[in-house]
Amino acid sequence: MIRINLLPREEVPVQRNLHLPELNAFAPLILVIVAVGVIGIMGLYQGQKIANLEQTIAAEEAESRRLAPEIAKIKRLDEQRQSLNQRLEVISTLDRDRYFRVHIMDELNRAMPDHMWLTRMADQGGDNYALEGVTFSNFLVSDLLQNLDRSPYFDGVSLEVAERGTIEDVSVIKFKLQARATRPVDGAGYGG
Repeated sequence: MIRINLLPREEVPVQRNLHLPELNAFAPLILVIVAVGVIGIMGLYQGQKIANLEQTIAAEEAESRRLAPEIAKIKRLDEQRQSLNQRLEVISTLDRDRYFRVHIMDELNRAMPDHMWLTRMADQGGDNYALEGVTFSNFLVSDLLQNLDRSPYFDGVSLEVAERGTIEDVSVIKFKLQARATRPVDGAGYGG
């Protein structure tokens, strides 16, 4: 088939050459599309990660709720064990020191010179004792201090007060002293 152009020349459409725009003109658009794509992909990835973490958290919470009675039982048993250990420690301390106070009293009796009387012996805690008594002479008080100082069961013996007084018109020396009881290192004479 043959084509014939019957239109006058003026009206003949001018053929236009279409030029494609240069790549530089589309660069910002391409960068925007790539950035939106990357952001979209990262959003999907983060959303998936959050969903996985929420599932993990839900599973762990369910496991925690399931194990809560057992955990409470373990805590209760641990508290009971600690309480029993404390009681056993008290019992072992009492058993270890069961003869100690007897030895303290025996040593105190041996250290006291004749014509001296104790009117009070008080445990002040931590193996510290306060002693009060009466005698007829300061020399007897001095003898008591020296005897207690030489004893392996007493340490840190100190005289607090030695004053003259009267009991039923009899002149006496009233004294107060402090002493710390100690356990001999080798335990000689201990335990029965």
